[in-house]
Amino acid sequence: MIELSISFLLMVIAVLSVILFLFTMYLLFQRQREIRFEKTRDTYLQNYSQHWYNYLMNDEIFSMVLVPRGSAQVAAIEMIFSSYLKNIMNEKVNQKIKEFSNLYLKKFYEKELSSNRWSIRMNALYRIADLQIVELLEACQQYEKTKISEEEYFQLLKIYSLFEPELFIEKIKEPSINYSESEYRRLFVLLEDNVFNRLFEDFDSWTKNIQFAAIDTAAVRRDMQYIDTLKQLLAHEIAEIKIRALKGLYEIGVIDEIDPYVPFVTSDMWEARLMVAKIFMHAPLNYTYAYLEQLLQDENWWVRSQAAKTIAENREGIAKLQQFMESSNDQYAIEMAQETVVRKQGNK
Repeated sequence: MIELSISFLLMVIAVLSVILFLFTMYLLFQRQREIRFEKTRDTYLQNYSQHWYNYLMNDEIFSMVLVPRGSAQVAAIEMIFSSYLKNIMNEKVNQKIKEFSNLYLKKFYEKELSSNRWSIRMNALYRIADLQIVELLEACQQYEKTKISEEEYFQLLKIYSLFEPELFIEKIKEPSINYSESEYRRLFVLLEDNVFNRLFEDFDSWTKNIQFAAIDTAAVRRDMQYIDTLKQLLAHEIAEIKIRALKGLYEIGVIDEIDPYVPFVTSDMWEARLMVAKIFMHAPLNYTYAYLEQLLQDENWWVRSQAAKTIAENREGIAKLQQFMESSNDQYAIEMAQETVVRKQGNK
């Protein structure tokens, strides 16, 4: 019995040793692959980065030596393109990158879409969007029919928003699609103006997250064409939409009239009163002072503080606040005006 146990134990040790040896060899093999990959990638970068600069920036004739051979060289080109796209706003450069990618990188990323590894498939989806590989739109639509993760579907929506806006609009209408506000903002910021504007045409048909994201995206774009659209939403029945519209108008920073904002000076929502105090910063003080003086006496500390700050930002603001302190009986408002004057004068 003892001899059998020892033999069994020796056999187990031998098997484990073989497994450990094979695992070590696998790790060494993988590491060697990584080293070769990195060496090939870095060699391409060293040899051809200047060629790419000359082609993209100096309009030199394209050379076939730039066409990648293998995944390592594709990785090098990804690094080169990513650098240009992030750091240089040049339509001609972007067009050259797009044309090259559609011609020479299409098959590589199409193959990656069929990989068993999620990370490789996601990389392909990211690159298709970043490099504007429109030639793979149909492949993406076929890919959608397979069993994919939520992250993959979200990236497909991003691709549709870039390449096929009509399809994108139809997709986000589907009841099964429900993303957070921040995720919708990531999608909407990519839309062309004519497509983005469609989100406001039938505004009440969208979910709350889409409505909020559309308003916030309009604010981020800071485009005057959205001023009238946001002002129309000030009459919306939902309080949060009114407040967000006010915030969006403040972010755009162009006030062509004050009448639409005056009713919010006496709003039941302190957030709305606060936003009006901010908005009036973009209007002449002689038009807004009477309302700001009222807000300076608001029951809410944040509203009082913002009203005082808005007044103080004007050239005549300090004088106005000093006059207010001499004539007002509202101790809280007087203290806020004093604090603002001291802080403003101390910053000079």
